[in-house]
Amino acid sequence: MDLQYLLLLQKFRDATGGALNDFFLQISDLSYGVFIWLLACMLFWAADKKTGAFLFLNMAVSRFLMQLLKLTFCVYRPWIRDSAIVPVETASGYSFPSGHSVTGASNYGTVLVRYGKKHRPLGAFMLVMLLLTMFSRNYIGVHTPQDVAVGAALGMIVVVFGTRAWEWIDAKPGRAWLVPAAGVALTALFLVYIGLKSYPMDYDEAGKLLVDPAKMARDGYKDAGRILGVSLGWYLERRFVRFSTDVSALAKVTRCGVGALVLLLYELAFMPAVTGAVSAGWIGFVLTFGELIVLMVLYPLCFSRLEARRARTSAANA
Repeated sequence: MDLQYLLLLQKFRDATGGALNDFFLQISDLSYGVFIWLLACMLFWAADKKTGAFLFLNMAVSRFLMQLLKLTFCVYRPWIRDSAIVPVETASGYSFPSGHSVTGASNYGTVLVRYGKKHRPLGAFMLVMLLLTMFSRNYIGVHTPQDVAVGAALGMIVVVFGTRAWEWIDAKPGRAWLVPAAGVALTALFLVYIGLKSYPMDYDEAGKLLVDPAKMARDGYKDAGRILGVSLGWYLERRFVRFSTDVSALAKVTRCGVGALVLLLYELAFMPAVTGAVSAGWIGFVLTFGELIVLMVLYPLCFSRLEARRARTSAANA
């Protein structure tokens, strides 16, 4: 039934000459990659630090759980299960659950939960974006309905219950250590698990692995690095940096502009260059861990110190 639905969408794509393909590809791309961190950064650095921190934490936890499920169930992509399915673009790795739906739910869902009651049009827009993201993964033929449904449900569960947990921890400074402690414990257990578990080793007619377990494990390393980086980054910023978003509009624009450039250079230039030169699986763990430490600790430390220095200079010259 799930594959028949994808074949029905495929017939619609063929009948319309792929007129909507680019639209749904763009919708899909907005919920993954560099874009999912950009909103968190903007909120964290300049607009709403608390919501930005929640967004970082919710995305890291939901992606971590998504990888756990992917590497546990090892469900093959739709076109592997039925060769009649021809996706608009291919996707690597296992199918269940949909990573785009998970990150879309944690990203759009956090904004919906935090702002939806006060700003209903914004909340409605976030809900529409989540539903479009889910449908886009079916439309382009890379995920089944159950992939996107479970992915979105997982992301929203993390948003609803995770945000309450973060608020409980955030209410008393003495509870803050629980976040990095949980991050270290989950990371260690996850790395042991993905290193010891067995994976299906099925081959196509040409003798090629349908899904390379080593590559999937490398993806797991990346999200393990993210959850460790976010949990430690949140704690280190709270403990040692403690920057404020109560600054001038110019300072906010500068923070976001320079920070966005840093993020883009790191994601689009530095990480591909390093992973291209070093093929070891652990390098993804190191790079994603380092990225979150840069975004949540080192960059805020730099701009807060520079702004404080400028303020002292201005006061002295007044």
